[in-house]
This record gives sequence, C-alpha cells and structure tokens, in this order.
Amino acid sequence: MGRTTGAILTGAPHLVAVLPAVVTTLVAWDRLPAEMASRFAADGTVVDTMPRAAMLVAAILLGVVMSAVFAAIGGRSPAAPVSSVDTMRFFGLVSWATAGILGTVLLSAVLANVDAPDAAAAELPMSRLLVALAVAAVAGAVGYLVTPRSPVAPPQPAAEAIAVAPGELVSWSGRVESRASLALGAVLVVAGLAAAWPAGPLVGALLVAVGLAVLLLGSSALVTVDRRGLVVSLGVLGWPRLRIPADDIASVTTGDVSPAQFGGWGYRIVPGGSGVVLRRGPALIVTRRSGRRFTVTVDDARTAAGLLVGLGHRVS
Repeated sequence: MGRTTGAILTGAPHLVAVLPAVVTTLVAWDRLPAEMASRFAADGTVVDTMPRAAMLVAAILLGVVMSAVFAAIGGRSPAAPVSSVDTMRFFGLVSWATAGILGTVLLSAVLANVDAPDAAAAELPMSRLLVALAVAAVAGAVGYLVTPRSPVAPPQPAAEAIAVAPGELVSWSGRVESRASLALGAVLVVAGLAAAWPAGPLVGALLVAVGLAVLLLGSSALVTVDRRGLVVSLGVLGWPRLRIPADDIASVTTGDVSPAQFGGWGYRIVPGGSGVVLRRGPALIVTRRSGRRFTVTVDDARTAAGLLVGLGHRVS
C-alpha cells in the first residue's frame, strides 16, 4: 500500500498539471492559430513555433513521461536510509513543484495563442513566469506534506570488524558496473550518429559527447578501502575520484539501496547525503562527522565496512 500510495502521490501531479492546457487547447481549438507560438523570449516575444496538433501531443507526452519518472521514484521498496533527511518527501516536493511550473507554463503558452491572428502576434509576459514560480513554491510545500515517509528496510546486523594488527598495511577494493548506464551511453552514441544528418551536426555531436561521457564516467566505479579511508574512482579512467578521509568518518554501515532514492543512476546529491549508485542492491554507507551520508553500491559491502571498522571506526 505504501509503495502504491507513494507512486501515485509523486507521479499523478504531472498528469493533473497538463490537463488545463490540454482541455483549453481542445475547447479553443478553432480560436488557435494553426502554427502556435511555443517558445518565448524574456521580453515576451515569440522565439519558436509548433503546429497546433504537435503542441497538444507534446503537452500530453510531457505529462505522461514526467508522471512515469516520478512514479518510479515514489514507488520504491523499503531500503536503507541514505540521507539525514527523508528523500521520499524531498522528491515529493520536487515532483509537485515541477508539476506546478510545467502546468502553469503550458497553460500560459496556450492562453497566449488564443484569438491570436498568427503565432507572431502571441505574447507571454515575464510576469507569467513569476506566477509559475509562485505556484511551484505552493505546490512543492503541499507535495512535501502529503508524500508518505520513506519505507525503511529492517536494520542490517552490524558488520564485524576485521582485525588489523598494528603496523599492518591492508586494503580492499571492489568494482561495480551499471548495465543501465552502459545501455544509456550506447543508445545516446547511436542516436547522435543517426541524428547528425536530419537534426544537424551540432545535435549529433552533443548526443555523442553525452553518450561517451556516460560510458566513460558513469558506467563503472572502483571502490577502495585502506588506512586513508574510502576512495571511489569513477569510470573506466578512474577519474574523478571521491575521497572520504579516515578522520572524517563517524560511522559505517551497510544495507540495500535503490537508484530511486537518489533520483537515478550515477553520482547523485540529495539533501543530507550523496552517493555513487550504479545499481540496486548492497551498498556501503558512511556517515561523515558533519552528519552527511555517503553511499556507494558495491558487492561484498560488508567486508568493506568491516575493514573500515577494523581500522578504528565503529559501526552505527
């Protein structure tokens, strides 16, 4: 029940948000120009246009896609805490605020086209953006309040410390790979090559560059634990590297986590925490002296935690 409720409360706002624009478009269909203004400059003048039917389809697709994305985040199963704050309620806030902006901007764009003789005559004042921000603030607050708290998995047994003799030099390392990132990177590279001719070389090059970045930086990570603390080297090249010094570690634990807790795969930052999350499953969770938590998904996380404990840290 909790997962279903969370999915509905974080996903449904986007379907509701696009309804006013969709209904207004259908009701005022004959009062809208065939080629509608779709993008506006800061001074309210038209920058780009789109066929009336395409505007309608785009609004519906935006609502469906955004709803699916946030529903997947909100419908996650119980998992270990990865932040000092409730990440489900945070994403509830983000979802509702985003829906508020989306719905207000789409409706404002449609209303700007009503009774306009052509797209060039449409105008969208900057004040409408301020209205959208105000709606987002109110919607975000409501979303935070109505979203249920994160489902928490049963606490994991404390990792047993691995004995480390004085003067003994020990280390542990493990590599984790993300099939989702590999697939996404490959798709982006192929899409960039395919789009280079119809969409232009700039669009193609941008997609290829993003795809290569995902493949090289976001598809794998090497996790190392030794007397210096924790080091996570990202990607095939092992760079950039994220370091948590031993003297900055307050406690260590392990648990199962999900990319949905961070809003996706890769290196992620959420209020009260951050992490390198390349797949669902076991993870090493380090609490820093500031109270912030750092999470990294990796196989045999309990051995990594045990070594950190053996090097002088306690398990929370």
